[in-house]
Amino acid sequence: MRAAQGKLDDAVELYKKALAVVPFPEYAAALGDVYQKLQKPEQAQTEYALVEFIGHLSQVNQEIHNRDLAFFYADHDIKLDQSLSLARKELDIRRDVYTWDVLAWSLFKNGKMQEAADAIAHALQPGTVDAQIFFHAGMIYESLGDVSAAKTFLQRALDLNPHFHVQHAEVARAALARLESLEVHSGDTAQHEVLGAE
Repeated sequence: MRAAQGKLDDAVELYKKALAVVPFPEYAAALGDVYQKLQKPEQAQTEYALVEFIGHLSQVNQEIHNRDLAFFYADHDIKLDQSLSLARKELDIRRDVYTWDVLAWSLFKNGKMQEAADAIAHALQPGTVDAQIFFHAGMIYESLGDVSAAKTFLQRALDLNPHFHVQHAEVARAALARLESLEVHSGDTAQHEVLGAE
């Protein structure tokens, strides 16, 4: 909540406290993202390294945290092959909307756009209400050239929570503006073509 409010220093302290109580990889990743937003790349890298350390502490932890690690790698554009491998392994165990979402995001980051669209369709089953999943859907549909679907899902993500992620909310707004600009320009071009034909 503090990160969403732009109170990033408060967010740092709260994430540190959370990590001291329960060292979940998603807390370390979120703290790293806040440090990135604060333009503190060294501290961010320390937290990102902690994500991997937690994920690899033991075979048991790795199984528990496969999905978290797959998401972290995809979200930060690192070890993308491993991200996809972990996401696929996780799908053998859990076939819920969040695992489908992580698989879709990993496929997207690996350039497998049609497979990503197939996976995100599973994550978007009726009843799914999650800004992050909507954001992923929007980015996937944009990559496939489906402007209408991309705009719909990006807008849904921002309507649901305009601060759903310390970095991705800005990406969603930029993508939505880009798509709306494309529609305006394509509409202008079509109008010129009609006028030219007349």
